[in-house]
Amino acid sequence: MNPDKDYYAALGVAPGAEDIVIRAAYRALAQRYHPDRFHGTRELAHARMSELNEAYAILSEPQQRKSYDHGRNARKDSGTSEFGETEASAPPGDDPLEKDWRIALKYYPDLAGLEKRMSQFSWKLANTYRAYLLETKQFEPRESLAALMENHFLRTYFGDNEKCLSFAKRLIIAKQRKAALALNETIRVLGSNADMSAVIAKIGRDFGIRHLTVDKKRIGSLLSETKETATHLSFFTQLLSELGGKFEFNRDAAEARPAATDKACKIEFDGKTFKFPSEYEFRSWFRKEVLPIAERLAQ
Repeated sequence: MNPDKDYYAALGVAPGAEDIVIRAAYRALAQRYHPDRFHGTRELAHARMSELNEAYAILSEPQQRKSYDHGRNARKDSGTSEFGETEASAPPGDDPLEKDWRIALKYYPDLAGLEKRMSQFSWKLANTYRAYLLETKQFEPRESLAALMENHFLRTYFGDNEKCLSFAKRLIIAKQRKAALALNETIRVLGSNADMSAVIAKIGRDFGIRHLTVDKKRIGSLLSETKETATHLSFFTQLLSELGGKFEFNRDAAEARPAATDKACKIEFDGKTFKFPSEYEFRSWFRKEVLPIAERLAQ
């Protein structure tokens, strides 16, 4: 066993693939590279079959797979990001499952769209999906199965924070791979309990993709509520938070003026810090500087 080798990549499946997928992928690839069937050189066929046999021997045996995964996790904890390796190798050009898949598409044409969507995340994830369906014959729940696999993929690389997962999905679908890698690295270092609004806002600034950092439906709802109120501070602060900002009252100023009802506050927004002597001035600044940004992003 060699923890530096990617046995999942050798079989063309995503890490965490179920045993039945491992088996299906191995059988399909073994058909392709069998020396009696492979169209290339016998040397290449033997080398590829040796690689496949090694990968399958490790991943099909529960204890060995557990030990291998433990080594991969240790490597990840030491600074290696597995997400950056998900597309490290190109998909093979000849797929032995293609013939069976085309038959399935005749009866379930929506599979083409589902597979295409999954390939945006990783061609290995799409391969896993295809192999699983053809092996188990569970075509009826195909849409919910695709959603489960996507969710598992996202949680594997981006943790459990729902806001982070939603942002990661938008990045991947928009083909912002470098930004997604930066998010993966940040979560690996800071953990899922980090201030996710601030993390998302920074990545948006760093990569010039602010339009992908927000949930447009959520922003639109808060915009409507904010415009309808002139004084309710919570709507302002909620919208600010959705845009990656942070609001807090200035404690030093409050202690200096304990009787004041219109408190001083401090804002962090767009990588800058702003201080206002009163909530009124904060709201005035917010309407002038922040609302236009929110309106553009909500479009």
